[in-house]
Amino acid sequence: TFPHGVDPSSLPPGPPSSDPLTPLIHTIVRAADMRKASNIVALRVTSCTSLTEFVVIVSGTSRPQNQAIAAAIVKDVEGTFVDEITGVGKRCLGKGVPEGTADSGWILIDYGDVMVHVMTPKSRLFYDLEGQWKQRGGEYMDLSGVLIDESGGVGPLSSSSTMDDVDIDDDDNDFDDDDEEAENKTSNIRKPTMKELLDVEKEIDPFWS
Repeated sequence: TFPHGVDPSSLPPGPPSSDPLTPLIHTIVRAADMRKASNIVALRVTSCTSLTEFVVIVSGTSRPQNQAIAAAIVKDVEGTFVDEITGVGKRCLGKGVPEGTADSGWILIDYGDVMVHVMTPKSRLFYDLEGQWKQRGGEYMDLSGVLIDESGGVGPLSSSSTMDDVDIDDDDNDFDDDDEEAENKTSNIRKPTMKELLDVEKEIDPFWS
């Protein structure tokens, strides 16, 4: 028998970015990114399971945002890959109908060869799908040329850019003393730790704040 039921000779050659499913992955990732999804990852899992080939995991921080992310993915994929969704191509088992709800903290979109998980940060931390697939041998796809909101990535200046990245005319943008004092006070406020932000044991609803 083969590990995880997968015949090594059937695995696609080359890195994940050269996989034939790359255009579909990029469409999914762009749709999620345009709806401000965070921590977007795509892993090729063909060496781990025979059930699917890629797993895409994205995070959203509110019910409306997660619903919008899922709807955008479905719309963009249907608009670009309608033939595949209706049955053309290899093992298109899923029809891209979202399963689960934003209230649960986890929406699954099944495209057969690609499984998309739209999760809250807390549900993502709790279930750790990314860690489990990585431990079993999942391969990350390089998305640096796809995501438009990464610092130094594709597209316009991202929200994560600092003021040092922007050329500002000091004569036209002077802060007065009061602004500087307020800024200094704000910078001294302790930020919550990641554990405090994601401590599921202290939440009545573990997957939503």
